[in-house]
Amino acid sequence: MPRKVMMYYGGFEIEEMFDASQWFVSGMYKQRHIEADGGASNVTMLRNKPLPFTAAQYAELPLIASGELRDEFTELDRTVLLESPPDLSQRIRYAYSAFAEPNKPEDYYYLYLELAGRRFAITFSRDAQTGGNLTGKSAKEIVGDYASQAIHRQAFAEIDARERKAR
Repeated sequence: MPRKVMMYYGGFEIEEMFDASQWFVSGMYKQRHIEADGGASNVTMLRNKPLPFTAAQYAELPLIASGELRDEFTELDRTVLLESPPDLSQRIRYAYSAFAEPNKPEDYYYLYLELAGRRFAITFSRDAQTGGNLTGKSAKEIVGDYASQAIHRQAFAEIDARERKAR
């Protein structure tokens, strides 16, 4: 019999767990080993095969990004993002998944943008079962050489290489 997998759900204010074993047994998710002792997280997990995005969802991303940038970087001119949205289809990277409620997983993604000579990672989520309900979560500027931003710098390097090759 498979081991029971207990997971937290909701935000940090909820300290309850539920039996999430079915999501791991089905093969949809695997455990995410990020704890200092090498143990599996009981908050986040990794999706084996994220759902594809639709053309309508790609079209929605500039609005989501603009909203998050407006909230966190008020001085930034987001006009170009809204008036002539760039192709963002190659600028999305799956990050991790978590449960919003018991048996209601959300998949989280990073959207990598360059705007006004600055680089940003926009975090957004979507319903893991339907692929719908894109929701912005936060915006972070990628600057300096901080270890915590290494994955973002790597993503920008991959995007830059791909765009150079496409030219």
